[in-house]
Amino acid sequence: MDSSVASRKCHGDSSAAPVRVLVTGGDGFIGQHLVELLLGRGYEVTATMLGEAPTDGTLSRAARAAAEWTRLDVRDADAVASVVTAARPRRIFHLAGFSSGAEASLRSRDALAVNGAGTLSLVEAAARASGDVQTVVVAGSADSYGRGGRGPVGERTPLRPLSVYGATKAAQDVLARGVGAALGVPVVVARLFPLLGPGQRPAFALPSFCRRALAIRRGTTEPRLAVGNLDVARDFTDVRDGVRALADIADLDGTPDMAYNVCSGVATKIRRLLEWVLERAEIEPEIVRDPALVRRGEPEAVVGDPKRLRAATGWRAKRDLRACAHATLDWVAGSGGA
Repeated sequence: MDSSVASRKCHGDSSAAPVRVLVTGGDGFIGQHLVELLLGRGYEVTATMLGEAPTDGTLSRAARAAAEWTRLDVRDADAVASVVTAARPRRIFHLAGFSSGAEASLRSRDALAVNGAGTLSLVEAAARASGDVQTVVVAGSADSYGRGGRGPVGERTPLRPLSVYGATKAAQDVLARGVGAALGVPVVVARLFPLLGPGQRPAFALPSFCRRALAIRRGTTEPRLAVGNLDVARDFTDVRDGVRALADIADLDGTPDMAYNVCSGVATKIRRLLEWVLERAEIEPEIVRDPALVRRGEPEAVVGDPKRLRAATGWRAKRDLRACAHATLDWVAGSGGA
């Protein structure tokens, strides 16, 4: 790593006590991958969940047992405060929230209560933790940018969301950094461009393609796939690279009230994801465009600029997206949910 990379906080050595961290939404798609990574790096992890500790998904049995699990609905400010007080974290990774644009559109008030007010409650709880919290990393979204602009979207691009989900994530972004600055809490927002990989819910494009491809391969449905606009291009990253970026951001010194794009800097068409899935499934179904699946007004291409994150941490997306698509199909096939 060159001299341009900023110094990082040491996350412990063999003679030091493990650093305590809190992961909200630890039972989710990104959360499970992050919990696995943090435990592997030697952190002491408390993770929150809405229901029971995850028994499916991607978290290994050993990691599930090593983490301390606690139920939390971030809409309950008192419960948020109690969890932060009990966990006594040095670092907080805030992942709990609505992650689906479709669900956010159907439940807009709930989405704002979770993504906005829930984040506010967390930052306030961190402020009351008497300086014990060194860093709060909030999982933001590239949807906050909306169309972005010409060329790669940088962190200075204005937040001009085009959807209910994007609006709630923009509100979360502004609230987290603004309230954090006002209360003296070091908050950093990681603006995640779309993450892919094993464990993602079928509401999203890649796992949906996988489920339907496997049904065709088994012969339980006709060899025909209805799709939306396959020429939409997004800046996709493997979730395992994404959580590595979150952990690296938390290691930084001197980053309060900062935002970092987590992205590869390369746009990939949805069509390529589908091709990789069909390649792995070894099928050639008829592809039919369904106008009902086309989202109105969505930008044709959104690609992020990762220079700020690279300069600060040296992070780069390392995992191949084709291999990621193959791994996702294999996971869906083996998860029992195919």
